[in-house]
Amino acid sequence: MANPLNQLPDSSCGSTPDSVPVFNCIVILQRDELSGRVSGRVANLDGIAGDASGERELLFLLTRRFRDIIRQYSQNSQPIPWKIPADTPATGEQQRFIPIHL
Repeated sequence: MANPLNQLPDSSCGSTPDSVPVFNCIVILQRDELSGRVSGRVANLDGIAGDASGERELLFLLTRRFRDIIRQYSQNSQPIPWKIPADTPATGEQQRFIPIHL
């Protein structure tokens, strides 16, 4: 069953048969005020988390892991185990939406 909140509609991917699917990666992040490091997790897919010295580095790390996992599920024709509902940010956390092309 398709989940329109996680995979963007075909019209946003292009109209040709070889269009690339696009998925929403929802990231929740938080900065440690003492160390300055940023930690985060993917809110709509379990098991993807990490920390880094800055937000850009963390988002790169998490989206790379997200893309690899989604690609594995897609290549194996397996359903993607989306978290429904996705996690929401707690006090002191921020949320980012990142479109991921396979």
